[in-house]
Amino acid sequence: MRALTKLPGYLLALTFLLLVACTNEAPKRTISLDDIRPKSPQKNSQKPEKSQTDTLQRLCNFYTNDSASLQISKISLDETNDKFFLDRFSLTRQRYLLTDSLDKIFQYKNWSFRDSSSCTEAFYNWLDQAGKNKTSVALKSGPIWSSNYEVYLVCDQEIIQISSPQRIFIKNWLKWYSGTAHFKSFKYIIYAQPKKKTLWLKYTNSKITAL
Repeated sequence: MRALTKLPGYLLALTFLLLVACTNEAPKRTISLDDIRPKSPQKNSQKPEKSQTDTLQRLCNFYTNDSASLQISKISLDETNDKFFLDRFSLTRQRYLLTDSLDKIFQYKNWSFRDSSSCTEAFYNWLDQAGKNKTSVALKSGPIWSSNYEVYLVCDQEIIQISSPQRIFIKNWLKWYSGTAHFKSFKYIIYAQPKKKTLWLKYTNSKITAL
């Protein structure tokens, strides 16, 4: 009889313990699958598209600085995927098709390097095959072979090429680039012209002179 009188007390204590256990486990049930599902693959799949947009915006922002004389009316990504010698050395590269107000088209290429030494080394390697029939070109004097008009701007950590079937007004491009936010200096400026002498130049105080 004494055991029976203690039974309600045991049941009450057991019920209380069950309630406490359920209360402690309740927050675990509120976790969503979205909270534990890996998100990195989704971010990686979206990254290239975002990078292209940011890159194009970067050039558009540059164009607004000291660029009225360029008269560029349209900027689009160049998706031809043509291979170029400098591609193998650069960390990143950019390619655009630019159209001015007279419908003149320019190809714009940009190769970025991790530091100044890497940029210079890549430039020297390119010179070793930049002549006609892949021959070496002498620094500051040699002829760069090209079927188009081409401007090469060798800067601190990047090399830029502007190419067009028609003559390029190089001073306008130098003024534009020297006004951009990250510009430091020009190491070399090269203007290659079909069937004409290659010009090796320097740009100081908004004036172009021969090297």
